[in-house]
Amino acid sequence: MRRSRALLRVAALGLGILMALAPLTAASAKTKPTGVNRGSSFCKLLISEDSAGQRYSTKIESAFASGNLAKAKAAVLSEFNFGTQYISQALAAGKIPAPIQSALRYFLTVYQQRKTAVGKATSLTALEAALTALTRLPKFTSESQTISSYVATQCGSITATT
Repeated sequence: MRRSRALLRVAALGLGILMALAPLTAASAKTKPTGVNRGSSFCKLLISEDSAGQRYSTKIESAFASGNLAKAKAAVLSEFNFGTQYISQALAAGKIPAPIQSALRYFLTVYQQRKTAVGKATSLTALEAALTALTRLPKFTSESQTISSYVATQCGSITATT
């Protein structure tokens, strides 16, 4: 049970920003998009990156489940590199408000801090602790909420059609 919660926290750190940026589901083919600015380059970027985010989540879960520290570190660092690139592209997409840019830059800093912590981890437990510590900070939560609210308004949420 502890490992499952830890993996959820890892996903919250590593992929939380990706999911906040792209509130899409695997069932997107059966959904109806909404949003006031769905056709913007920012929203199009988010939509295009959804499947990559899902793949990283699966790789991280698999790596932790294997019990292999090197494999888990590699999976997390790979996702962090993807996250850094993805956030940089979102910032470059332009026409996003200053508070959203600030929140995105915060997550770039988070990735850099956590890369260092991941590199220093000597066990899976230490790796989990390094990844979960930051997700408990109020700023992490507030910046995630800032981005999520903006994305929901601009790009829309995904609601299943029946």
